[in-house]
Amino acid sequence: MPETIVLTECPRDAFQGFPKFIPTDRKIAYINRLIQAGVRRIDFGSFVSPKAVPQLADTATVFENLKSPPGMYLIAIIANLRGAEGLAVANHKFGHVRNRRIHAAGFPMSVNETFQKRNTNKTLAEAWTELAEIAALCKKEKIDLVVYLSMAFGNPYSESHDVARVAEAAQRAKALGAATIQLADTVGVATAAQVGMTFTTVKAAVPDVQLGVHLHASPNTLREKVNSALKAGCRLFDSAIGGIGGCPFAEDELVGNIDTIQLLPILKEAGIATPYTVDKLLDCAAEAQEMQRKFGSGSAAMSNEQ
Repeated sequence: MPETIVLTECPRDAFQGFPKFIPTDRKIAYINRLIQAGVRRIDFGSFVSPKAVPQLADTATVFENLKSPPGMYLIAIIANLRGAEGLAVANHKFGHVRNRRIHAAGFPMSVNETFQKRNTNKTLAEAWTELAEIAALCKKEKIDLVVYLSMAFGNPYSESHDVARVAEAAQRAKALGAATIQLADTVGVATAAQVGMTFTTVKAAVPDVQLGVHLHASPNTLREKVNSALKAGCRLFDSAIGGIGGCPFAEDELVGNIDTIQLLPILKEAGIATPYTVDKLLDCAAEAQEMQRKFGSGSAAMSNEQ
């Protein structure tokens, strides 16, 4: 039988980066369309300051109106304890609806000082202190903690980079109770060799934690990065239909997310069974392209990103 894989669809990445506000009902319709297509693990929104990220100020409303079939796993990004508290409030408010729950809080923790300050306005020391508080709240509320290790493959700031430092950060996240750790190629700087080597090293450091990758890649580097991760044993990938999304806080030239439509055939060729097919996502791909055309031109909005 083919191996199975866990895929996270990330419409939140697209929403936060679009310079023009996407109407709430359109976001709701798009995510529900993904769910109808069989997507069951979605990074759908973010509980962050509406001043910092106005595009995601409606996350609670979006959550309230999502269809929630059995097996649904929703992830929301947070940047601080207040965001985690907002997530918990949303769960309490709408938890009476069957299966209506945000299952995980995702926190972007950089291995690079500059990016942590740009992304969450905190030093690494401050961010780790706050992550400990967030982890305690998540444990109390029975919410999974997903830690995204940003700049896990290098950075554009001329700061030194060491794979051992990434592994150490993963061990620290595990000690705080992270259910999942994602290695993020935040600005798409990783080579295929780096992806495989880093994943192998970190997996050896935290063998009993679910470990995945959040890769940003251009179409010509997508296949080699994915295959390198697969060869290293990765079975958890983040992606976004159309490859839309990026990191406005990283640098001017953004590199998009892995395109789900392009990812699925690569996985199939590798003998890996996927939870859905390209055919089921074609309508979603058309809508993603239309949103990109209508809302994606102009200057990027501020955001919190992996």
